Amino acid sequence: FETIVDATYTKILKPDGRAYAMVGEALELPLSACVFVDDQKRNVDGAIAAGMPTVHFDVARPAQSYAEALGQFGLTLS
Repeated sequence: FETIVDATYTKILKPDGRAYAMVGEALELPLSACVFVDDQKRNVDGAIAAGMPTVHFDVARPAQSYAEALGQFGLTLS
């Protein structure tokens, strides 16, 4: 990864809206151009509130969640 936004350093935890905003700033992209993937609903809800497309990752169905995340970019599993 070229860019990592880590709460260990920022001291701002999800679902605080500032955590998502920092990602957009670091990537120099609007949040609508990013996809947030997380297994915790509260964090997914925070990303939705911030204006990000999301995937609620189901740890019991990782292949399905991974495919859904890829689908956000128009990609599929081979």
